[in-house]
Amino acid sequence: MKILPSVLILLLGCVPVFSSQNVSLRELAEKLNIYIGFAAINNFWSLSDAEKYMEVARREFNILTPENQMKWDTIHPERDRYNFTPAEKHVEFAEENDMIVHGHTLVWHNQLPGWITGREWTKEELLNVLEDHIKTVVSHFKGRVKIWDVVNEAVSDSGTYRESVWYKTIGPEYIEKAFRWAKEADPDAILIYNDYSIEEINAKSNFVYNMIKELKEKGVPVDGIGFQMHIDYRGLNYDSFRRNLERFAKLGLQIYITEMDVRIPLSGSEEYYLKKQAEVCAKIFDICLDNPAVKAIQFWGFTDKYSWVPGFFKGYGKALLFDENYNPKPCYYAIKEVLEKKIEERK
Repeated sequence: MKILPSVLILLLGCVPVFSSQNVSLRELAEKLNIYIGFAAINNFWSLSDAEKYMEVARREFNILTPENQMKWDTIHPERDRYNFTPAEKHVEFAEENDMIVHGHTLVWHNQLPGWITGREWTKEELLNVLEDHIKTVVSHFKGRVKIWDVVNEAVSDSGTYRESVWYKTIGPEYIEKAFRWAKEADPDAILIYNDYSIEEINAKSNFVYNMIKELKEKGVPVDGIGFQMHIDYRGLNYDSFRRNLERFAKLGLQIYITEMDVRIPLSGSEEYYLKKQAEVCAKIFDICLDNPAVKAIQFWGFTDKYSWVPGFFKGYGKALLFDENYNPKPCYYAIKEVLEKKIEERK
């Protein structure tokens, strides 16, 4: 028989009992002064299940990242035309629900419009294009987008500068200039460098660490580092992850987990893999919440129904907190347990 919380309190002699059953992740995170969030799918307001999507989003999260609709191909489709309409819908939803907005992204090598990729540029021409884009976009959302992924994935998997159109045409200085232009456009925004596979100490994260250290020494306004955290059920080397957080924090950086998902195989024992997924999520939250430099933990979506994972990792999926029917999964409850534990520890 299910006992209602009010009845349970009565049976226990009116002793208040804390039960997280009806407490959201957002409520728990706010007790710890941290942001917990999600990437909002394109045009979520027009989904067939939009009301359910928005209901869960507003209840569970206090920070939102537009998954695609602040990228170049949407927001700057032609050289002399900007299209802010879709991005505005994301920002308006966040504002209506007391969420902050994490803008994604000002400089990236993917999802560029044809007018960028379809021709050759001189260095000076492309610098002018980049400056106009950054200052126009950041100025448009000044005071409304609190955090920006200024530069995204500028480092190759082997730990060198990525051979993007920006790097090949301008050179590594495009990174410094991007941060300076963003700071000019909105001095109060938090500006971060964002990348994948830099969660552990490895060749790529070492390169990023040294790159940001050099930028900071030059006075470049890099405020934070974003660890994307696209991983699978096997997790990480947690000791390496902890030490990596510590060394980036010592640079004076805020730390953001920006795009977390924990994919599992779509064949085999779902119960086993969901349990492993929950363990990975709990461990990552535990480590992050022990480091005061960590300001936000965000997932790349929240329901498996709209996850990017199956389309990019063959044979894998079910990487998020809620299943296709918006039911919370074991990882959701595991994260709640960690949040509750940290709240108790800080009392």
